Amino acid sequence: MSRSYLVSVRDCQTRTVCAEDHVQTSLEILEVLPPEQMAGLLADELERRGFQRGGGRLTRAQNGVTITVDPATATVVVAAQDSERATIEAERSDRAYDDIGPHAKVVRDNLKKQLEKDIDRKANEKTKGLQTKVTDRLERELVEVRQELDRVVNRVTAEALKRKAAQMGQIKAITEDPETGSLTLVVEV
Repeated sequence: MSRSYLVSVRDCQTRTVCAEDHVQTSLEILEVLPPEQMAGLLADELERRGFQRGGGRLTRAQNGVTITVDPATATVVVAAQDSERATIEAERSDRAYDDIGPHAKVVRDNLKKQLEKDIDRKANEKTKGLQTKVTDRLERELVEVRQELDRVVNRVTAEALKRKAAQMGQIKAITEDPETGSLTLVVEV
């Protein structure tokens, strides 16, 4: 008469799960002055707002979101990323006809393979959850970033218009409303 033995395999792994998301866009800046001058004005305005120069780009990190602007091309990348350590446990069991013989080894090996798949599946679920959090954070921050970059573009355009007006003649009057972004220049040519 044969007897069956319960073979159990258990594993616990600690993994680092990572997630990231980003959005890329371009700023719509009027070319009032030559491109290199407009890029300089953009870079100066971004530095006033806390961006740091590095490698021809300006970067600022806030609330887990990194904003990178290339002033030469007016390209903006807003990115969020996060990682966390996750402890993942899984257990599998099956029956074997011997407790330490060849059949038990085959059953144990098969259980280990299934266990690894279970752990990978659970790690993927944790990654998807973290990805959702990262994407949500990015979407929340995009509203503020978009508003700030609109103000930056308005300031750069206003400064470029003032410089262009000064090149055309003598500026007699400037009326500027920072709230609405309206700018009126009176130039004597």
